[in-house]
Amino acid sequence: MSTETSTDLKSRLGRINQQFAAFGQAQPPVMSGFQAVMKAAAQEGALPAAFKELVAVALAVNKGCDDCVLFHTSQALRHQATRAQLADVLGVSVEMGGGPGAMYASKALAYFDALSQ
Repeated sequence: MSTETSTDLKSRLGRINQQFAAFGQAQPPVMSGFQAVMKAAAQEGALPAAFKELVAVALAVNKGCDDCVLFHTSQALRHQATRAQLADVLGVSVEMGGGPGAMYASKALAYFDALSQ
């Protein structure tokens, strides 16, 4: 379980966004294109935005990207994904990712709990 508080995690999210913005300043064409892809991918469509963010969490878990796990967990929460939905998706992620998947899945659940407070 993560020992980071909701305040710590929100501070980390702020730093992630600052780093993203700084890279956007250094590479405007790349990052504006990437942000357009992010926006398009997260829009409601055949699947609700919350479900899409849950998929993103599962992919981040399997890629082992802690900042991505935190970012997409916060986005899933913003789109009203439930803890039970996240836990179900994380179960599939562990099936596909084994031990490393289980480690990052536990982080995602701890982030969700901390950010929900």
